[in-house]
Amino acid sequence: MFINILLVSLGGAIGAVLRFSVSPQIDKLFSSNFPYGIFLVNIIGCFFIGLLGNKLSENESLRLLFIVGFLGSLTTFSTFAFDNYNLLNLRSYYYLFANLILSNFIGIIMVIIGTRTIKLFN
Repeated sequence: MFINILLVSLGGAIGAVLRFSVSPQIDKLFSSNFPYGIFLVNIIGCFFIGLLGNKLSENESLRLLFIVGFLGSLTTFSTFAFDNYNLLNLRSYYYLFANLILSNFIGIIMVIIGTRTIKLFN
């Protein structure tokens, strides 16, 4: 059990640091209320969970490290919800609905693309 906690912690630390480093840099590229940073991080995470999720589920250690730890902290739904809450408070309804719809719709599409991409190599 201790090894499992270490694997999740290691993956989580790497994912959190990557999100912390990358998301604000992406936001700086755009002068907008739309949360592009977390949007892109979530979409990329959705692709990778589609690409590797089924394969890594066969190996518990890799699943804990990469899916639960790394992707779990990289693609933070809580940050997504908080960004939408802030957009609501700013009355930026256009960006609020764009983020809600695009993140979910494109996220599902990226999971499908990731899953189908890995099937090409099996």
